Amino acid sequence: MEQTVVQHFLCPAFLSPPPNLSFTDQFAFRPTGSPTAAIICLLSTVTNFLLTNPYVIVISLDFSKAFDTVQHSTLMEKLAQLHLPDYVYNWLADFFAADRVQQTCLHF
Repeated sequence: MEQTVVQHFLCPAFLSPPPNLSFTDQFAFRPTGSPTAAIICLLSTVTNFLLTNPYVIVISLDFSKAFDTVQHSTLMEKLAQLHLPDYVYNWLADFFAADRVQQTCLHF
């Protein structure tokens, strides 16, 4: 179910976000994002800066398990700005609710 929601609703919404919500500097967790894309963007930016500056300082941070530290209320505010059907947004809101109970059943 999660894969279906991502493929049919979240990916299209991320590919055409509203103007006030930009993902141009986001590479992880995007349909077109990858570590390679991030490195290419960084290399291009540094190269362009070196055309007009004698040196460039790069500070790189890696937030391990960054998604675990995201405030769900902030995430839901951003998701509300995307063009998602109400039932998908409500499903995600239920998923991120603080008191949710998750259960996986496998039937044969």
